[in-house]
Amino acid sequence: MNKDTNKAAAPENINIPEATNDHDIIRSVLQGDVNAYALLVKRYQLPVYNLLLRMLSSQSEAEELTQLVFIKAYEALPKFRFGFRFFSWLYRIAINQALAQLKQQKQYAALKGWEQLSENTDEEDTEKQALVQHAIKRLNDKHKAVVILKYYQQLSYKEIAFMLEITEKKVRSRLYDARIQLKTVLEQTAYFSGD
Repeated sequence: MNKDTNKAAAPENINIPEATNDHDIIRSVLQGDVNAYALLVKRYQLPVYNLLLRMLSSQSEAEELTQLVFIKAYEALPKFRFGFRFFSWLYRIAINQALAQLKQQKQYAALKGWEQLSENTDEEDTEKQALVQHAIKRLNDKHKAVVILKYYQQLSYKEIAFMLEITEKKVRSRLYDARIQLKTVLEQTAYFSGD
């Protein structure tokens, strides 16, 4: 993404303070102040992009999909239910778009950018991180999504269930299965690397 990713192009004539909560901004947009939507884009563009970057194989795909997610969210805004957090609702749209793209491409993500998850540049940690990235890359899309949302986005089971449109029990089940698969892959990798 370009250097101005954190600075979404917000029109100067927005009359809503940036500290305003998401629901108030949505109400303003729905009442005709379409420029107010730029505040939501500015607020959530980077987190959505980072999520998509973790799920897709390239920065350009993540950039394109980030734009698409905000377009789709804007179009669906009249259907937004105020009992939910906008952020969770937006993440659901982003995940659905990423899963659809992965399914269409019939490929697994390279998961570029995961090395940024740790500030520790110790060689051993970097090697372990690469092994974990490799193992996650081998998960199917459904398991990959719950792992990313739980361990990298640090969302609750309830939020993950909402975003993936499954039950909390199903989230726990997928995480359990994903952990078993990851453990198996990591043990095989350690075995073959001579550890």
